[in-house]
Amino acid sequence: MLISVATANYYHLPFEQALEIIALSGIRLVELDMFWERKKWAMAQHLRGYAPREVVRLINQAGLKVSSIHDGGGVLDSPNTIDGFINPQLAVYLDQLGYAPDCLVFHTPHVEGILDDNWWQTFDSQVVDALRPFRRVCPTLTIENMPFFDGYYVPLTSPEQLMAFVCKAGLGVTLDTTHYAYIGMDITYAAKTLYGKVKTIHLSDFVDGKIHVFPGDGELNFPEFLRALDFSALQAITLECAPAYLGENTAELGTPVLAERLSTAKSRLEKWISDC
Repeated sequence: MLISVATANYYHLPFEQALEIIALSGIRLVELDMFWERKKWAMAQHLRGYAPREVVRLINQAGLKVSSIHDGGGVLDSPNTIDGFINPQLAVYLDQLGYAPDCLVFHTPHVEGILDDNWWQTFDSQVVDALRPFRRVCPTLTIENMPFFDGYYVPLTSPEQLMAFVCKAGLGVTLDTTHYAYIGMDITYAAKTLYGKVKTIHLSDFVDGKIHVFPGDGELNFPEFLRALDFSALQAITLECAPAYLGENTAELGTPVLAERLSTAKSRLEKWISDC
């Protein structure tokens, strides 16, 4: 089981600095979060304007390896098309990378408007078809659980629904702890329900409505959560958390301090795992 770091949480810093922080922390594996934006949303903004070839060069230069790629899209252009589900640069990144990452992570598809589960039951086969070409490239494809968004229909929000879909589709799950906590779902219950299908974890804490909180700085019971997992199926735990503690201004801390914070997060995670 691997420990990696999501580059997404450093979106407010230059990408080169994000890589320097991760390398200085002693962690060598990253989940590369691809740039994506739509209307008011954006992800991995520090990669805006970067060509995939340059991104890969910088990762290699930092001495890091991509263990997974987070597609970052998922918002459909309309209820009648699969367009918007997969980031159009994903295939380019895979080509430029030169090796297959262990996992490709996709968001649960969601669509603007008032829909219901009847729509999803007629649409889910299109999601499976869209992912089929990537099965030949990467050994593991996962769907990440997503929270609710105002004005959007989001399927598979319950662990039971997600479990039914990935079993039918032959996919794995990326369990995001803060996404479940945000909608009031107990993460240990989710882990038990999704037992055997959780391939990777996006690990961050949650408290008072704040998401992606630094591990151990919130209210989630990670030792209990980890004990509920099937470690024989789990491939990686990705630290997808805020770079600093609650109340700290990340921009004021500097690279050495942020690297130490990341090292601390890894140490906390390793202790929780050892306590299982």
